[in-house]
Amino acid sequence: MLNRLSRHWGRLLEWLALAGCVLLLLLMLLICADVLLRNLPAGSMGGMRGIPASNDLSEYALYLITMLSAPWLLRQGQHIRVDILLRVLPRQLAWLCEWLADLLGLACCVVMAWI
Repeated sequence: MLNRLSRHWGRLLEWLALAGCVLLLLLMLLICADVLLRNLPAGSMGGMRGIPASNDLSEYALYLITMLSAPWLLRQGQHIRVDILLRVLPRQLAWLCEWLADLLGLACCVVMAWI
């Protein structure tokens, strides 16, 4: 039962990370389109100079990419961390610290999503 739940949780986190990757691709395309439109002559494209909402959309996208990808990275053990302390701690205590870091990461994502 627990293994099946863990597999489903892992699959959910993979889909969230994939959504973060797609959002990063869309962000890249938005920025490229914005730069292109800013550098076109003023008469083309109906006088549009860039994409007015691109700055706001970029900021929101960066937060979403972080929130969507961080849980997957934490599960993979690939999130930015300093594990010098974990190497000198006993195995059980290091494992507990890993779990606490994962819960703290989850809590940060929930708080940022709420805000």
